[in-house]
Amino acid sequence: MLSSLFGSLFGWGRKIRKLRKRWDRLREKTLKKEPRMRAILLSKEDQIEQSIAALEERRLTRAERARLARAVELDMAEVRAMLKEKPDEFQRETQPASLQQRQEKKEEQQ
Repeated sequence: MLSSLFGSLFGWGRKIRKLRKRWDRLREKTLKKEPRMRAILLSKEDQIEQSIAALEERRLTRAERARLARAVELDMAEVRAMLKEKPDEFQRETQPASLQQRQEKKEEQQ
């Protein structure tokens, strides 16, 4: 009984719950963004959610769990960085290079 208590407090279960909580917070922040930015972020968050679900539901080896958990953390850091960007900066990064160059030329002409 004592070992299961420590396992739930300090083990993988706790780490997975923390990942799920962080993911949920990012999801709530994403839903407040503009539609175009929101669509891209939601697709990335859906992929993260699938990885978290795999951690929760599947029996994985210790190495697989660690690798998957680290990948989730990195993906969430990427989404967090995208959330901090302003919509115009975000739009420039997600556009194809040719479209971006055309817009820069239009700005220079004005």
